[in-house]
Amino acid sequence: MKALMVRRSMWLAAAHMALPSLAWSQDSSQQKRVLMLRGHDPNAPGVVAFSDALHNVVKAESHTRVVFYDELLDLGRFPNTRRVEFLEYIAQKYRGIHFNALLTDGTQALQFAIERVSGRFPNVPIVYGLAFEPVVDFSTLPSNVTGIHHRLPFAATFRMARGLQPDANRVVIIAGSSPNDSLILATAMRELAPLLGGMELVVWQDWTYASLLRRMRTLPPHTIAILGSFTRDRAGQEFNSGDLIASITRWASGPVYGIARNWVGDGVVGGVTMDFGDDGARTGRLLLQVLERESTEAPLPEREVAEPARVVDWRALQRWGLSEDRVLPGTTVLFRTPTVWERYRTLFLVLAVIIVAQSALIASLLVERRKRMRALREVQERRAQLAHIGRVATLGELTAAISHELRQPLAAIRANAEAGRMLLDRTPSDLSQAREAFQDIASDDVRALEVIDHIRALVRKDDPIAATVDLNDVCVRSSELMMSEAVQRGVHLRLSLEPRLPPVIGDPVQLQQVVLNLALNAIDAVQASLDAREVVLGTSMGTAEEVEIFVRDTGPGLSPEAQLRAFEPFFSTKKQGLGMGLAIVRTIVEGHYGSVQAENQKGGGAIFRVQLPTAAADSLRARARARDLNAPDG
Repeated sequence: MKALMVRRSMWLAAAHMALPSLAWSQDSSQQKRVLMLRGHDPNAPGVVAFSDALHNVVKAESHTRVVFYDELLDLGRFPNTRRVEFLEYIAQKYRGIHFNALLTDGTQALQFAIERVSGRFPNVPIVYGLAFEPVVDFSTLPSNVTGIHHRLPFAATFRMARGLQPDANRVVIIAGSSPNDSLILATAMRELAPLLGGMELVVWQDWTYASLLRRMRTLPPHTIAILGSFTRDRAGQEFNSGDLIASITRWASGPVYGIARNWVGDGVVGGVTMDFGDDGARTGRLLLQVLERESTEAPLPEREVAEPARVVDWRALQRWGLSEDRVLPGTTVLFRTPTVWERYRTLFLVLAVIIVAQSALIASLLVERRKRMRALREVQERRAQLAHIGRVATLGELTAAISHELRQPLAAIRANAEAGRMLLDRTPSDLSQAREAFQDIASDDVRALEVIDHIRALVRKDDPIAATVDLNDVCVRSSELMMSEAVQRGVHLRLSLEPRLPPVIGDPVQLQQVVLNLALNAIDAVQASLDAREVVLGTSMGTAEEVEIFVRDTGPGLSPEAQLRAFEPFFSTKKQGLGMGLAIVRTIVEGHYGSVQAENQKGGGAIFRVQLPTAAADSLRARARARDLNAPDG
């Protein structure tokens, strides 16, 4: 029953594999037929890589349908006497079918195709691939044969191993017991003999698989182990060489090298290897060139020699402590665990660019801020210089008032001193009246000192101060200084002060200079008036956070040009004026975060208004100062 089920399963599998061929054969005029003679086990890893690459190329690049008929020769397990029977089987099986090409994998299959199969399929070209066994002489092949073959790379693999293990003194070649294994072993020994340079050459061949694994544990130090072909052990057990790699290298006590690309990754360190995947792709393209010839008489494409792949496994290098610096140039390093830099290099570069950009931006902002601070200090220094110049200029206009103010207390001091002396000279002396006279002298002296101190403060070039200032007091003191000047010019100077005026924060000397400049200009303006000559100096409430100083006169008013340019430097309506007084006024007022305007009154004359923030609104000034310092250049 079990045998019946096995035969049924095999029949179903064969029927399933035949379905594509039947489908392809429905349109025989548009398809190409290829008989593929397999000399290797189709399940071997290298053969799978070869076949997959070949079929992928044919499928992707063929302009016509290509149908493959596969036959496994299995020549290594059957004697030559059975090959005649197998040939007859192929001839009977494919009688009446025209093949456009014969395709072989392996040199034994190529030899069988040339010597036996081509006679049953005359004039059919033969394309070979996966050919590396030293069975045929590729230089003497018939003209209807083309393909790609490998040169066994034992010598190049030995040179790679020697570079990685310069202290090695022994070479071990591992091989199987089949005839094909022995042929490949003979090639290895012939290639390595001239390269040993005194190194010992050891061959491990007549071993069972189990004994070989045990022996791998005892590889001597400083040994280069190279794995050749191992398809049969001494006990006759059959293998695919690629299936043994993981076990052999896992049991090995030293590094093992190989000659097949598909072995790298299962434990071998690496080698100059036969790349069967690349072989399949190139063989597929050669096959397409043969199938797509315009005429069957056209020559076949030139035969090719496969390029070996120089590869190492980074993990095996780490396992055996082999330096990657000793890897020959042009070698592909596989399975390297990327470093943190390699894994996140793009991210690190982006972050570095961002950090550099931010650092550059911060540095530029700091430099710019330093420039702005320097410029601000220079502006403040220029403002202080202008204010000092203005104070000195104002001093000249106040000379008469100063002399008048000082003359009065000095004259009173002299008169009281003479009266006190006379009162003391009387007999008896009038001490009470003399005491009053001397008290008057002290009071007049205090008054004179206040006048002198006030004038010194006005002229002195001190740094601006920030103090609580009563604008009514500033206006009173200014009027006292200007009163004599106003009387001499026939001008009535009057005060109009808001009694509940809140204080401001500022420099009292600079604010007094503002009042003096505006009031003196007003006195100059009304002096030429034919009507009443009056100047009103006053204060009033502005908005909830501002107070106002105003100077109102009964003069001729401001011309349209003067209204527009009154506060410009060097603009003056006076013949001998410098045009700096009102410019200084605006500089001082704006330095106190205030504003100044000039306009004509409806009844005649001009009025100047100065708005200043109250002490309660000082936080607004602080925010404005911060905004000025941090504002970007525009």
